Amino acid sequence: MDDISETKSKNMKHKNNLNTRYIPSILMLCAGLVAFIICWFMDYTLTEALLVILITMFVFAIIGAVIKAIFDNFDMRVNYEDLFDDDDGEIFEK
Repeated sequence: MDDISETKSKNMKHKNNLNTRYIPSILMLCAGLVAFIICWFMDYTLTEALLVILITMFVFAIIGAVIKAIFDNFDMRVNYEDLFDDDDGEIFEK
C-alpha cells in the first residue's frame, strides 16, 4: 500500500487539489467578451476591433497563466498529521 501512495505523490505535479487548468482560458475569454462589447458600442472598424480583441486576449492569457502558476505554487492541502486529539476530545495543533 505504501507503493501506491509513493507513486501517487510522484505523479502529483501540483501542491494543491485546485483545478486551475481553466483559469487562463476563462480569464482570456471574459476579457475578449468585454473588449468585443466595448468595440461594438464604440463603433470600431472591423480591423481595429479585431486588433484590440486579439491584443486583449493575448495579454489576459499571459495574466491568467501567471495567476495559475501562483495558485499552483501554494500548498493548500491540510496536513492532518499535525492535528491530534487530547484526553478531553479537543483538537489541538502540535
